[in-house]
Amino acid sequence: MKKISMRLLVMAGSLFISGCVIKSAPMRTYILDPSFHFGNVSHSPYRDKSVKVAYPNNIKGKSSSSICFSYSKLEQGSYQNATWSSSSSQLLTSGIIRALDHGAVFKSVIDYTSLANTDFLLESEVYDFYHKVRKDLSVSVLSVRFDLIDTDNNLMIKSKKFTYEIPTETVDAAGYVKATNRALEKLSADLVRWLAR
Repeated sequence: MKKISMRLLVMAGSLFISGCVIKSAPMRTYILDPSFHFGNVSHSPYRDKSVKVAYPNNIKGKSSSSICFSYSKLEQGSYQNATWSSSSSQLLTSGIIRALDHGAVFKSVIDYTSLANTDFLLESEVYDFYHKVRKDLSVSVLSVRFDLIDTDNNLMIKSKKFTYEIPTETVDAAGYVKATNRALEKLSADLVRWLAR
């Protein structure tokens, strides 16, 4: 009888404690929506050509909707209560297409899912896309290499790697997202200028 009452007491205590657990912060979903502070390029060798923007490859593995951070060279994690609205590669693709359209580098810019043939293919490789925190340092790190390929002969026309570390206003996911939008703004402007040469 004592064993049964002791078990009931333990179960009641467990239920009471589980009911008192503090609720976690609500999940927040973020997007990349950079503002473009540049106009149409005055000259572009590809003004009457078309380009397809390929889905970015990620050298560190599969792209996901997780928002990643790192507190040391050997430590990486993801925010539990924050996520991207879609994969980081999809968000980058959308930003790149919008930037090329805005800059009018090409006559037409289409997504990698299109079956249409184009004059050029713009491939990209993502090296870094995360929130870097080191003691007093908190930055959004964005590093991407672009390769412009002529689809007639599959020859690479040009290649360039762009790397940015933009300070965050706050050391959390919200601060990181704001800084990442600024990094994508810089990347967009530099990419448009580079391609128009």
